[in-house]
Amino acid sequence: MITLELARPAWLWLLALLPAWWWYVRPRSGWALLVARGDAAGSVSFGRVLAALIEGAPRALRAGSAAGLIVALAHPQLVRTVQEERTEGVAIAVAMDLSTSMWALDMGGRTTRMQVAKEAAQRFVVLRDAADDVGLVTFAGEAHVRLPLTHDKYVVEQAVSTLKVGLLLDGTDIAGAIATGAGLLKDAPYQTRMLILVTDGAHNRAGLEPGVAARAAAAFGVQIYPIAIGSEEALRRGGTGLETVLVQAARVTGGRYFRATDLAALEEIYAELDRLAVPSEVTVERTETAPLGHWLLLAALALLLAGVGLRASPLGVVP
Repeated sequence: MITLELARPAWLWLLALLPAWWWYVRPRSGWALLVARGDAAGSVSFGRVLAALIEGAPRALRAGSAAGLIVALAHPQLVRTVQEERTEGVAIAVAMDLSTSMWALDMGGRTTRMQVAKEAAQRFVVLRDAADDVGLVTFAGEAHVRLPLTHDKYVVEQAVSTLKVGLLLDGTDIAGAIATGAGLLKDAPYQTRMLILVTDGAHNRAGLEPGVAARAAAAFGVQIYPIAIGSEEALRRGGTGLETVLVQAARVTGGRYFRATDLAALEEIYAELDRLAVPSEVTVERTETAPLGHWLLLAALALLLAGVGLRASPLGVVP
């Protein structure tokens, strides 16, 4: 769609002065022109109407020149609005539990939970679209942003590879992990914001409750996808406390809760998350402007020169 707009319409008030100028420069009643009489003079004289038009033409041209200059000062421009369909990326934050219980060798083949969690997360990140923003949150008895959102998947992969159990105060602060992940994602310029939370223990820190943190995350448009990691026996020992907290966080934010008892199960979960992390289609409105002021200035100059030329020509004296 193309529209004509004025960037500074206030200048148009000057057009109201043109009638006053026209009245001021009009021929006065006392003015007179002596012309010859007789048949010879009549043969070269103009008719009344044509004479009036020729006599008023210089003023009309000057008035048009002034009007063009005033409109040019108002900065007229053609504005073209273009709507484009664009596929945007996905903002993903991976919150990794670094509590000492992640050392447990119960994921098959004497593999620790930490090792399995890192390997699966690295493969997931590498296979994601290049347009995605991925960040990393680590938590145990406290939560921290390990890596801000970035397009560089290599940086994310290396950051995950350096994670180690014991880097943070021991414990399981799920509420802190949710709050930190939501804070990392809330300003991401995408409609889809996912927090993947990998943990093997129930929340055991005082202060902020996981349910409250989850509701805050939902207010920011963040969906939580918790993954309880550990053997079947370990997850049973965790009791309903672990599962209740994670299921509630997923339900409040519109996400899903998963259980991973070995590497194969965790990779299947990440494959499902990859399918769920679908980029959204957005309509982007873009405007293009084409200024017209310089054309009006040229037109005003042409009208002014035409008026001056007409007054200086033989037609400037009407017989």
